[in-house]
Amino acid sequence: MKMNDEFISTTDLDWFATFYDGNLAHFATGGTTTLPKKIVDSIKNYEEIYDYFFTLNSRCNIEIIENNLPEFINQIKREQYLANYIDIASKGLFSYDINYENNSYFLVAKPLNPLTIQELSNNIKEIIYTLPKEIKSGSANITKYE
Repeated sequence: MKMNDEFISTTDLDWFATFYDGNLAHFATGGTTTLPKKIVDSIKNYEEIYDYFFTLNSRCNIEIIENNLPEFINQIKREQYLANYIDIASKGLFSYDINYENNSYFLVAKPLNPLTIQELSNNIKEIIYTLPKEIKSGSANITKYE
């Protein structure tokens, strides 16, 4: 079953992909419709991949990309914002948020020991979306993902 436009535009979806070099990435849509057609085309695959990555254990330290972060009114707001990105990056994935101004993605946190596609279960390897070859692993900004 395919995701409908209303669901996509009203839900902050977390989707996952592999870079061409085998490293993995997480993207938060922030309720935008900025996600690949392959993700939209299968709720079943989306849920399977989502569940897989959210049940992984932390495996490494991370680096927060300070230059990419928005300004926060206080430390509590900063910690609340970063919590999900830190959690995902500590599992070995490059973690991105959406830039609402131009619907591009920017890197928030990156793993110091990246998880690779070779380490995933076979069923996830078969259904995960692969980003275009020109998008390099850990790119600071991603404007074209399909």
